[in-house]
Amino acid sequence: MGIDSDRLSITIIGCGPGAFEYLTEAGRRAIRAAEVLVGSARLLDLHAAPGQETIVFGSDISGTLEQIERSLTRRAVAVLVSGDPGLCSLARPVLRRFGRETCRVIPGVSAVQAAFAAVGVDWLDAVILDAHHALPLTDTEALARREKIAVLGGHREALAWIVRLGGRLGNGYTVVVCEDLTMPGERIRIFEPGAPIDGPVASRTIVLFLRKELLS
Repeated sequence: MGIDSDRLSITIIGCGPGAFEYLTEAGRRAIRAAEVLVGSARLLDLHAAPGQETIVFGSDISGTLEQIERSLTRRAVAVLVSGDPGLCSLARPVLRRFGRETCRVIPGVSAVQAAFAAVGVDWLDAVILDAHHALPLTDTEALARREKIAVLGGHREALAWIVRLGGRLGNGYTVVVCEDLTMPGERIRIFEPGAPIDGPVASRTIVLFLRKELLS
């Protein structure tokens, strides 16, 4: 099916780290104006109004893109992403498929921002690693020269990888495990590098490795 770019209207909206109040007013207006909302079941439950058509985004990215394309004829589509669209989100494949000239991007507060804010440390020169979708290939020696490292990862394999990374980085760091930031169940715990992280963690988990002097 051919795409007429003059008829496209896609807004990609960063919905913040979790809590409803972290969605910007610009994001709220765009959600209200949309006729079709695309996003995870959690985001659709949180933001969809009665009568709005919804498309649940799961693991089938190509299938979701096809559904978006079928919904575009004379209808405004809003794609809801967790955190900020610039960090590991559905925004990248949507922009690649439909083009930047046909999409508007509304930024949001990322979980990485929320994690650094929770400990009162700026994140200007932080290294950000995504272990949520696949375990990253890293240069431990290069990482050990950095003061701030943030890792996205909330599943068992990612957690084990994070513990191993801490062991390699050594005792110059403090490990901060941040779960469900801004949500009622928010939990922030401190560990030594390489120490086991007790129990299961939430799927929305950010782990910070911070040089100890940053928290002193």
